[in-house]
Amino acid sequence: MFKTTTDAELAGNPIDEFIGNSIKYAAVTTAAKLGIFKALREGPKRLDELAEAIGASPEGTRAVADVAAAVGWLELTDGRYGTGPLAARWLGEDTEFDFTPALLWAYELTNVLWDLPQAVRDGKPAQSLWERWAGNPQAGRDFSEYMKVKSRLTVPAIIDAVPVPEGAKRLLDLGGSHGLHSMAFCRRYPELTATILDLPEALAATGDALAAEGLAERVTLRRGSFLTEDLGEGYDVVLLFEIVHNHTDAENRDLIARAAKALRPGGKVVVLEDVRGEELDEHNAAFSLAMFACSGDRTYSLPEIGEWLTGAGLASVEHIPLPSSVSLVVGTK
Repeated sequence: MFKTTTDAELAGNPIDEFIGNSIKYAAVTTAAKLGIFKALREGPKRLDELAEAIGASPEGTRAVADVAAAVGWLELTDGRYGTGPLAARWLGEDTEFDFTPALLWAYELTNVLWDLPQAVRDGKPAQSLWERWAGNPQAGRDFSEYMKVKSRLTVPAIIDAVPVPEGAKRLLDLGGSHGLHSMAFCRRYPELTATILDLPEALAATGDALAAEGLAERVTLRRGSFLTEDLGEGYDVVLLFEIVHNHTDAENRDLIARAAKALRPGGKVVVLEDVRGEELDEHNAAFSLAMFACSGDRTYSLPEIGEWLTGAGLASVEHIPLPSSVSLVVGTK
């Protein structure tokens, strides 16, 4: 099905390869959704044992597990399925970075993308992610956990790169959710306190995380929407980390104007974003499409983000590349 020919002159049919990759994606995300990787952390299992452990049919379990084994996420040795090298590195609570929530979110994203043709026709999806999650809160929790582990990979580089004003005392973290950035800034700058403003469901576990890090007295949680809540004033730094791609141009323009108003003179608005470049980029284009499918929004270019900042009265704009797909755009009041 996926190898039309072995003739060297005709091999490499991109359509067959494309379809094959979609099947591999489906197998690995389904394996995560069914709990196959979790079941095998206990040790290798025969097919019947694995099927029983996940409460599934042996035939279906074999079909999914064989593909996952063929692409390196599982291993099949002497009739027993075990954890493969990729799963051993990236999945499981005992790994340094457990990306299981990423695969669970990828499974949910498949459902979102299924409706993409109609969203394209209509100009936006029938439901936003937040509306979907109202009926499926576990998907929202999976996404939040994915964002948390993803952020752990980049937090050190971000903290090193953000030009925090000398003597800064107050930081406002809009959409800060898991609190990793606010906690890291507070650890780096002992005189700094932080306020995280986000939706109640996004902050459900943040209080416990702050307490565990001994930072509950220095990081305050505000539950609400940063699109409508009063942001306050007198801040030295306002963070907008990976949120503008989930909002319209008009919403972002208003949000950054209010963020700038909340700053003291010399303060900074810091945008962390997967910035659309002048040349078409495969990663950014795919990410932008996913944002359209999820909420009807997109990624933005440096001139667009810069114009929001200067339009808010900020005196200078600085672009700071990072060793990842995201970069910083900083406006100073």
